[in-house]
Amino acid sequence: MKKVLKFKNFVEFSSYLDSLGLFHMDMTLGRMEEFVRNWGGRESFPAIHVVGTNGKGSTSAYLTSIACEYGLKVGTYTSPHFVTPRERITINGSMLSEEEWCALANQVMEIAPDAGLTYFELLTCMALVAFKNNGVDLAVMEAGLGGRFDATNTIDPGLTVFTPIGMDHEKVLGSTIELIAADKADAMCKNGIAITAGQVPEAQAILKKRAGELGCRLHSIDESSRVADLTPTLAGEHQKENAQLAASAWRLFCEKADFRFDEEKVRTGVAKGFIAGRLQIVNAGRTFILDGAHNTHAFNALEAGLQSSGLKPDTIIFACMKDKTLGPVRDALFRLTDGSVIACGIKDNERAYPFKDLAAVLGEQAKAAEDIDEALAMLNSGDRTVLICGSLYLLAAFYTRYPEFLEK
Repeated sequence: MKKVLKFKNFVEFSSYLDSLGLFHMDMTLGRMEEFVRNWGGRESFPAIHVVGTNGKGSTSAYLTSIACEYGLKVGTYTSPHFVTPRERITINGSMLSEEEWCALANQVMEIAPDAGLTYFELLTCMALVAFKNNGVDLAVMEAGLGGRFDATNTIDPGLTVFTPIGMDHEKVLGSTIELIAADKADAMCKNGIAITAGQVPEAQAILKKRAGELGCRLHSIDESSRVADLTPTLAGEHQKENAQLAASAWRLFCEKADFRFDEEKVRTGVAKGFIAGRLQIVNAGRTFILDGAHNTHAFNALEAGLQSSGLKPDTIIFACMKDKTLGPVRDALFRLTDGSVIACGIKDNERAYPFKDLAAVLGEQAKAAEDIDEALAMLNSGDRTVLICGSLYLLAAFYTRYPEFLEK
Protein backbone atom coordinates (compact mmCIF):
# COMPACT_ATOMS: atom_id res chain seq x y z
CA MET A 1 0.00 0.00 0.00
CA LYS A 2 1.40 3.39 -1.02
CA LYS A 3 2.26 5.64 1.91
CA VAL A 4 0.19 8.85 2.04
CA LEU A 5 2.30 11.87 2.89
CA LYS A 6 0.78 14.64 4.98
CA PHE A 7 2.85 17.31 3.23
CA LYS A 8 3.51 17.16 -0.52
CA ASN A 9 5.82 20.19 -0.55
CA PHE A 10 7.37 22.89 1.62
CA VAL A 11 4.53 25.33 0.92
CA GLU A 12 2.00 22.88 2.37
CA PHE A 13 4.20 22.31 5.40
CA SER A 14 4.71 26.06 5.93
CA SER A 15 0.95 26.63 5.86
CA TYR A 16 0.45 23.89 8.44
CA LEU A 17 3.23 25.28 10.64
CA ASP A 18 1.72 28.75 10.52
CA SER A 19 -1.67 27.31 11.46
CA LEU A 20 -0.18 26.02 14.73
CA GLY A 21 0.48 29.58 15.87
CA LEU A 22 4.03 30.82 16.38
CA PHE A 23 3.31 31.87 19.94
CA HIS A 24 0.98 29.09 21.02
CA MET A 25 2.35 27.38 24.13
CA ASP A 26 1.16 24.42 26.17
CA MET A 27 3.46 24.11 29.16
CA THR A 28 3.63 20.33 29.47
CA LEU A 29 6.08 17.76 28.11
CA GLY A 30 3.69 14.88 27.42
CA ARG A 31 3.59 15.34 23.65
CA MET A 32 7.37 15.56 23.36
CA GLU A 33 7.85 12.55 25.63
CA GLU A 34 5.46 10.55 23.44
CA PHE A 35 7.45 11.49 20.35
CA VAL A 36 10.80 10.62 21.94
CA ARG A 37 9.43 7.23 23.07
CA ASN A 38 8.12 6.40 19.60
CA TRP A 39 11.17 7.77 17.82
CA GLY A 40 13.71 5.62 19.62
CA GLY A 41 16.69 7.62 18.36
CA ARG A 42 17.74 9.49 21.46
CA GLU A 43 21.01 7.60 21.87
CA SER A 44 22.12 8.43 18.32
CA PHE A 45 24.22 11.45 19.27
CA PRO A 46 25.43 13.39 22.34
CA ALA A 47 23.85 16.77 23.02
CA ILE A 48 24.78 20.05 24.68
CA HIS A 49 21.74 21.91 26.01
CA VAL A 50 22.05 25.72 26.19
CA VAL A 51 19.62 27.37 28.64
CA GLY A 52 19.32 30.91 30.03
CA THR A 53 17.89 34.36 29.39
CA ASN A 54 20.55 36.16 27.34
CA GLY A 55 23.41 34.89 25.22
CA LYS A 56 21.95 31.48 24.30
CA GLY A 57 22.21 32.02 20.55
CA SER A 58 25.75 33.40 20.67
CA THR A 59 26.97 30.65 23.00
CA SER A 60 25.39 28.02 20.77
CA ALA A 61 27.08 29.58 17.73
CA TYR A 62 30.48 29.46 19.42
CA LEU A 63 30.01 25.84 20.51
CA THR A 64 28.99 24.86 16.99
CA SER A 65 31.97 26.61 15.45
CA ILE A 66 34.42 25.09 17.95
CA ALA A 67 33.06 21.59 17.34
CA CYS A 68 33.38 22.10 13.59
CA GLU A 69 37.05 23.00 14.09
CA TYR A 70 37.44 19.54 15.63
CA GLY A 71 36.09 18.04 12.42
CA LEU A 72 32.79 17.00 13.98
CA LYS A 73 29.49 17.03 12.14
CA VAL A 74 27.35 19.33 14.27
CA GLY A 75 23.59 19.73 14.30
CA THR A 76 22.41 23.02 15.79
CA TYR A 77 18.90 23.97 16.85
CA THR A 78 18.18 27.63 17.66
CA SER A 79 15.25 30.05 17.80
CA PRO A 80 13.67 32.24 16.73
CA HIS A 81 14.30 32.63 13.02
CA PHE A 82 14.55 35.84 11.03
CA VAL A 83 13.34 35.11 7.49
CA THR A 84 12.62 31.38 7.25
CA PRO A 85 12.12 28.66 9.89
CA ARG A 86 14.82 26.71 8.07
CA GLU A 87 17.34 28.90 9.92
CA ARG A 88 16.50 27.03 13.13
CA ILE A 89 17.95 23.65 12.10
CA THR A 90 21.44 23.53 10.61
CA ILE A 91 24.15 20.98 9.95
CA ASN A 92 27.64 22.47 10.30
CA GLY A 93 26.00 25.89 10.07
CA SER A 94 24.15 25.23 6.81
CA MET A 95 20.38 25.12 6.40
CA LEU A 96 18.66 22.06 4.99
CA SER A 97 16.79 22.16 1.70
CA GLU A 98 13.04 22.74 1.48
CA GLU A 99 12.68 19.17 0.22
CA GLU A 100 14.48 17.78 3.25
CA TRP A 101 12.34 19.92 5.55
CA CYS A 102 9.20 18.48 4.00
CA ALA A 103 10.56 14.96 4.38
CA LEU A 104 11.45 15.60 8.03
CA ALA A 105 7.98 16.92 8.77
CA ASN A 106 6.40 13.83 7.20
CA GLN A 107 8.71 11.59 9.19
CA VAL A 108 7.72 13.30 12.45
CA MET A 109 4.04 12.91 11.57
CA GLU A 110 4.56 9.18 11.03
CA ILE A 111 6.34 8.79 14.36
CA ALA A 112 3.75 10.71 16.40
CA PRO A 113 0.65 11.20 14.21
CA ASP A 114 -1.74 12.14 17.00
CA ALA A 115 0.55 13.90 19.44
CA GLY A 116 -0.83 17.39 18.73
CA LEU A 117 2.61 18.99 18.69
CA THR A 118 2.83 22.79 19.02
CA TYR A 119 4.83 24.98 16.61
CA PHE A 120 8.01 24.83 18.69
CA GLU A 121 7.58 21.16 19.57
CA LEU A 122 7.17 20.16 15.93
CA LEU A 123 10.37 21.98 14.97
CA THR A 124 12.19 20.43 17.94
CA CYS A 125 11.13 16.95 16.80
CA MET A 126 12.22 17.75 13.25
CA ALA A 127 15.62 18.85 14.54
CA LEU A 128 16.11 15.57 16.39
CA VAL A 129 15.11 13.54 13.33
CA ALA A 130 17.34 15.66 11.08
CA PHE A 131 20.33 15.15 13.35
CA LYS A 132 19.87 11.38 13.40
CA ASN A 133 19.25 11.21 9.64
CA ASN A 134 22.42 13.20 8.97
CA GLY A 135 24.55 11.21 11.40
CA VAL A 136 25.72 14.16 13.48
CA ASP A 137 28.48 13.69 16.02
CA LEU A 138 27.01 16.34 18.32
CA ALA A 139 23.78 18.29 18.72
CA VAL A 140 23.80 21.82 20.17
CA MET A 141 20.25 22.49 21.36
CA GLU A 142 19.17 25.98 22.42
CA ALA A 143 16.20 26.09 24.77
CA GLY A 144 13.27 28.22 23.70
CA LEU A 145 11.54 29.58 26.79
CA GLY A 146 12.49 28.53 30.29
CA GLY A 147 13.69 25.02 31.00
CA ARG A 148 11.22 22.98 33.03
CA PHE A 149 8.63 22.55 30.27
CA ASP A 150 10.69 23.55 27.26
CA ALA A 151 10.43 21.06 24.41
CA THR A 152 14.22 20.73 24.33
CA ASN A 153 14.11 19.43 27.91
CA THR A 154 13.45 15.89 26.67
CA ILE A 155 16.87 15.28 25.13
CA ASP A 156 18.80 14.09 28.22
CA PRO A 157 21.96 16.02 27.31
CA GLY A 158 25.50 15.13 28.23
CA LEU A 159 26.07 18.74 29.30
CA THR A 160 23.77 21.61 30.30
CA VAL A 161 25.07 25.15 29.79
CA PHE A 162 23.50 28.10 31.64
CA THR A 163 23.94 31.54 30.13
CA PRO A 164 23.11 34.61 32.29
CA ILE A 165 19.62 34.47 33.80
CA GLY A 166 17.61 37.67 34.11
CA MET A 167 14.08 39.04 34.20
CA ASP A 168 12.15 38.08 31.07
CA HIS A 169 8.89 36.33 30.17
CA GLU A 170 7.67 37.03 33.70
CA LYS A 171 4.05 36.17 32.87
CA VAL A 172 5.10 32.63 31.96
CA LEU A 173 8.16 31.91 34.10
CA GLY A 174 7.44 33.94 37.22
CA SER A 175 7.71 37.47 38.54
CA THR A 176 11.02 37.13 40.42
CA ILE A 177 14.54 36.15 39.46
CA GLU A 178 14.27 33.19 41.85
CA LEU A 179 11.18 31.80 40.07
CA ILE A 180 12.72 32.29 36.63
CA ALA A 181 15.98 30.65 37.73
CA ALA A 182 14.06 27.74 39.27
CA ASP A 183 12.27 27.10 35.97
CA LYS A 184 15.54 27.15 34.03
CA ALA A 185 17.35 25.09 36.70
CA ASP A 186 15.00 22.20 35.97
CA ALA A 187 16.85 21.69 32.69
CA MET A 188 19.61 20.00 34.71
CA CYS A 189 19.73 16.22 34.59
CA LYS A 190 19.94 13.83 37.50
CA ASN A 191 23.59 12.91 38.06
CA GLY A 192 24.45 15.09 35.07
CA ILE A 193 27.02 17.79 34.33
CA ALA A 194 26.29 21.51 34.02
CA ILE A 195 28.22 24.75 33.76
CA THR A 196 27.04 28.27 34.39
CA ALA A 197 28.09 31.75 33.40
CA GLY A 198 28.35 34.34 36.13
CA GLN A 199 24.90 34.81 37.66
CA VAL A 200 23.32 37.28 40.04
CA PRO A 201 23.46 35.80 43.57
CA GLU A 202 19.76 34.88 43.65
CA ALA A 203 19.99 32.87 40.42
CA GLN A 204 23.30 31.26 41.40
CA ALA A 205 21.83 30.09 44.70
CA ILE A 206 18.86 28.47 42.93
CA LEU A 207 21.10 26.69 40.41
CA LYS A 208 23.40 25.43 43.16
CA LYS A 209 20.46 24.19 45.26
CA ARG A 210 18.84 22.36 42.34
CA ALA A 211 22.16 20.81 41.30
CA GLY A 212 22.55 19.44 44.82
CA GLU A 213 19.07 17.94 44.77
CA LEU A 214 19.75 16.21 41.44
CA GLY A 215 23.30 15.14 42.15
CA CYS A 216 24.36 17.21 39.14
CA ARG A 217 27.92 18.49 39.04
CA LEU A 218 27.57 22.25 38.51
CA HIS A 219 30.73 24.02 37.32
CA SER A 220 31.45 27.74 37.10
CA ILE A 221 33.90 29.58 34.90
CA ASP A 222 37.10 30.27 36.82
CA GLU A 223 40.51 31.60 35.90
CA SER A 224 41.91 28.10 35.41
CA SER A 225 39.25 27.25 32.81
CA ARG A 226 39.54 30.45 30.79
CA VAL A 227 41.22 30.44 27.40
CA ALA A 228 43.58 33.35 26.74
CA ASP A 229 43.21 35.61 23.71
CA LEU A 230 39.70 34.67 22.66
CA THR A 231 38.67 37.15 19.95
CA PRO A 232 35.02 36.73 18.99
CA THR A 233 33.90 38.46 15.81
CA LEU A 234 30.70 39.49 17.59
CA ALA A 235 31.10 42.86 19.29
CA GLY A 236 30.73 43.72 22.97
CA GLU A 237 32.37 42.69 26.23
CA HIS A 238 29.45 40.35 26.92
CA GLN A 239 30.43 38.35 23.84
CA LYS A 240 33.84 37.70 25.35
CA GLU A 241 32.06 36.21 28.35
CA ASN A 242 29.74 34.16 26.11
CA ALA A 243 32.83 32.90 24.28
CA GLN A 244 34.53 31.97 27.57
CA LEU A 245 31.40 30.11 28.64
CA ALA A 246 31.43 28.16 25.37
CA ALA A 247 35.15 27.42 25.76
CA SER A 248 34.73 26.21 29.35
CA ALA A 249 31.73 24.12 28.35
CA TRP A 250 33.76 22.63 25.52
CA ARG A 251 36.51 21.69 27.96
CA LEU A 252 33.95 19.71 29.98
CA PHE A 253 32.58 18.09 26.83
CA CYS A 254 36.09 17.05 25.81
CA GLU A 255 36.65 15.43 29.20
CA LYS A 256 33.42 13.47 28.85
CA ALA A 257 34.04 12.52 25.21
CA ASP A 258 37.74 11.75 25.79
CA PHE A 259 38.88 14.43 23.30
CA ARG A 260 42.06 16.43 23.72
CA PHE A 261 41.21 20.03 24.59
CA ASP A 262 42.97 22.15 21.96
CA GLU A 263 43.09 25.84 22.85
CA GLU A 264 44.09 26.87 19.33
CA LYS A 265 41.07 25.15 17.81
CA VAL A 266 38.89 26.82 20.42
CA ARG A 267 40.32 30.24 19.53
CA THR A 268 39.77 29.61 15.82
CA GLY A 269 36.25 28.36 16.43
CA VAL A 270 35.34 31.39 18.51
CA ALA A 271 36.79 33.76 15.90
CA LYS A 272 34.66 32.10 13.19
CA GLY A 273 31.48 31.94 15.28
CA PHE A 274 28.70 34.20 14.03
CA ILE A 275 25.03 34.88 14.64
CA ALA A 276 23.12 37.80 13.18
CA GLY A 277 21.55 40.57 15.23
CA ARG A 278 24.00 40.76 18.10
CA LEU A 279 25.49 44.28 18.14
CA GLN A 280 25.90 43.82 14.39
CA ILE A 281 27.03 46.88 12.43
CA VAL A 282 26.05 47.01 8.74
CA ASN A 283 25.88 49.62 6.02
CA ALA A 284 22.79 50.11 3.91
CA GLY A 285 23.14 53.72 2.78
CA ARG A 286 23.77 54.65 6.42
CA THR A 287 25.16 52.76 9.41
CA PHE A 288 22.70 50.43 11.13
CA ILE A 289 23.39 48.82 14.47
CA LEU A 290 21.27 45.67 14.82
CA ASP A 291 20.75 44.17 18.26
CA GLY A 292 18.08 41.92 19.73
CA ALA A 293 18.29 43.46 23.21
CA HIS A 294 14.81 43.12 24.70
CA ASN A 295 15.25 43.10 28.49
CA THR A 296 17.15 45.06 31.11
CA HIS A 297 20.15 42.71 31.22
CA ALA A 298 20.51 42.77 27.44
CA PHE A 299 20.15 46.56 27.31
CA ASN A 300 22.92 46.92 29.87
CA ALA A 301 25.18 44.84 27.62
CA LEU A 302 24.11 46.85 24.55
CA GLU A 303 24.80 50.15 26.34
CA ALA A 304 28.25 48.98 27.42
CA GLY A 305 29.00 47.73 23.91
CA LEU A 306 28.03 51.02 22.29
CA GLN A 307 30.07 53.02 24.78
CA SER A 308 33.18 50.89 24.29
CA SER A 309 32.79 51.23 20.50
CA GLY A 310 32.32 54.99 20.71
CA LEU A 311 28.96 54.73 18.96
CA LYS A 312 25.98 57.00 19.68
CA PRO A 313 22.90 56.43 17.50
CA ASP A 314 21.28 59.48 15.95
CA THR A 315 17.93 57.66 16.04
CA ILE A 316 16.61 54.41 17.51
CA ILE A 317 13.94 52.20 15.98
CA PHE A 318 12.45 50.12 18.77
CA ALA A 319 9.79 47.42 19.08
CA CYS A 320 8.96 44.89 21.74
CA MET A 321 6.38 42.37 22.80
CA LYS A 322 3.42 43.64 24.80
CA ASP A 323 4.35 41.56 27.86
CA LYS A 324 7.55 43.57 28.43
CA THR A 325 8.15 45.74 31.48
CA LEU A 326 9.06 49.00 29.78
CA GLY A 327 10.22 51.29 32.60
CA PRO A 328 13.94 50.36 32.75
CA VAL A 329 14.09 49.79 28.98
CA ARG A 330 12.59 53.22 28.27
CA ASP A 331 15.20 54.88 30.46
CA ALA A 332 17.98 52.99 28.67
CA LEU A 333 16.69 53.97 25.23
CA PHE A 334 16.90 57.67 25.97
CA ARG A 335 20.36 57.30 27.46
CA LEU A 336 21.54 55.75 24.20
CA THR A 337 20.57 58.61 21.89
CA ASP A 338 20.15 62.38 21.89
CA GLY A 339 17.75 61.97 18.97
CA SER A 340 14.33 60.44 18.66
CA VAL A 341 13.04 56.94 19.30
CA ILE A 342 10.65 55.49 16.74
CA ALA A 343 8.16 53.07 18.29
CA CYS A 344 7.69 50.51 15.54
CA GLY A 345 4.94 48.00 14.89
CA ILE A 346 5.62 44.45 13.69
CA LYS A 347 3.27 43.19 11.01
CA ASP A 348 1.36 39.95 11.58
CA ASN A 349 2.74 39.55 15.10
CA GLU A 350 -0.03 39.08 17.64
CA ARG A 351 2.33 39.54 20.59
CA ALA A 352 3.85 42.81 19.42
CA TYR A 353 3.22 45.95 21.46
CA PRO A 354 0.77 48.14 19.45
CA PHE A 355 2.98 50.87 18.03
CA LYS A 356 0.79 53.84 18.97
CA ASP A 357 0.46 52.58 22.55
CA LEU A 358 4.19 51.91 22.65
CA ALA A 359 4.95 55.47 21.53
CA ALA A 360 2.64 56.81 24.23
CA VAL A 361 4.40 54.78 26.92
CA LEU A 362 7.84 55.85 25.70
CA GLY A 363 6.88 59.51 25.98
CA GLU A 364 6.88 62.77 24.06
CA GLN A 365 10.25 62.17 22.46
CA ALA A 366 8.95 59.03 20.73
CA LYS A 367 7.43 58.83 17.26
CA ALA A 368 5.15 56.05 15.98
CA ALA A 369 5.59 53.92 12.84
CA GLU A 370 3.27 51.17 11.68
CA ASP A 371 6.10 48.92 10.49
CA ILE A 372 9.78 48.85 9.58
CA ASP A 373 9.13 50.33 6.13
CA GLU A 374 7.46 53.39 7.60
CA ALA A 375 10.12 53.68 10.30
CA LEU A 376 12.94 53.66 7.75
CA ALA A 377 11.08 56.21 5.63
CA MET A 378 10.85 58.52 8.67
CA LEU A 379 14.63 58.73 9.05
CA ASN A 380 16.22 62.09 8.26
CA SER A 381 19.25 62.54 6.03
CA GLY A 382 21.21 63.55 9.13
CA ASP A 383 20.50 60.19 10.81
CA ARG A 384 23.81 58.62 9.90
CA THR A 385 23.77 55.96 12.62
CA VAL A 386 20.54 54.15 13.45
CA LEU A 387 20.07 51.54 16.17
CA ILE A 388 17.37 48.93 15.52
CA CYS A 389 16.66 46.98 18.69
CA GLY A 390 14.12 45.61 21.16
CA SER A 391 12.90 42.45 19.44
CA LEU A 392 14.39 39.84 17.17
CA TYR A 393 11.09 40.00 15.28
CA LEU A 394 11.78 43.65 14.45
CA LEU A 395 15.21 42.64 13.21
CA ALA A 396 13.55 39.92 11.16
CA ALA A 397 11.56 42.58 9.32
CA PHE A 398 14.83 44.40 8.56
CA TYR A 399 16.56 41.23 7.38
CA THR A 400 13.62 40.46 5.10
CA ARG A 401 14.52 43.70 3.30
CA TYR A 402 18.27 43.05 3.51
CA PRO A 403 18.80 39.26 3.68
CA GLU A 404 22.50 39.66 2.80
CA PHE A 405 23.15 40.80 6.38
CA LEU A 406 22.14 37.42 7.78
CA GLU A 407 25.54 36.15 6.67
CA LYS A 408 28.86 36.98 8.32
